[in-house]
Amino acid sequence: MPGHQHTLGDGLVPLINKLQDIFSQAGVENVGGDLELPQIAVVGSQSSGKSSVLEALVGRDFLPRGPEICTRRPLVLQLVHTPYNQPPPMHHHHGGGLGPPPEWGEFLHRPGEIFTDFEAIREEIECETNRGTGTNKGVSDKQIRLKICSPHVLTMTLVDLPVRKRGGGATRRTLLTLLTLFYFFFSPFCI
Repeated sequence: MPGHQHTLGDGLVPLINKLQDIFSQAGVENVGGDLELPQIAVVGSQSSGKSSVLEALVGRDFLPRGPEICTRRPLVLQLVHTPYNQPPPMHHHHGGGLGPPPEWGEFLHRPGEIFTDFEAIREEIECETNRGTGTNKGVSDKQIRLKICSPHVLTMTLVDLPVRKRGGGATRRTLLTLLTLFYFFFSPFCI
């Protein structure tokens, strides 16, 4: 692209995202050892605005909302800056419209499917959360991985972590899961 100065992040962040996807598909959630991959985690108490921060970075509403705890599994959100009119890979689309979509999402657990409707992305996050935790509002350490490609985002990896329900009420198992998540995500490579 003329006039574009290439930075370290132009090649490094997509490579790191690919490595994270490979480790996740292999069932290696905690890479550990000598390989630590950088990411930014969004934390705070229930209903403190974590989802609003993530949606502001994307410029779209796509995260589940409600009076109860909504983030019950870690959401690893890979933002990928794509040029205008860059078509997504040729796969099955959830959405519509003519021509290449300006922005789209892809879930690691739904390979080959492109989501252009951000309401459908919200619904898939809710469905996948329930598949992994049930509808009883339990918490899991199993990640949901979502890549959003858009000309309106900076390339970076963000993590939305589950939190304890406001006012307590968390079971011992839920608290242990949350402690495990915080231990895993809060390394020197996570801000």
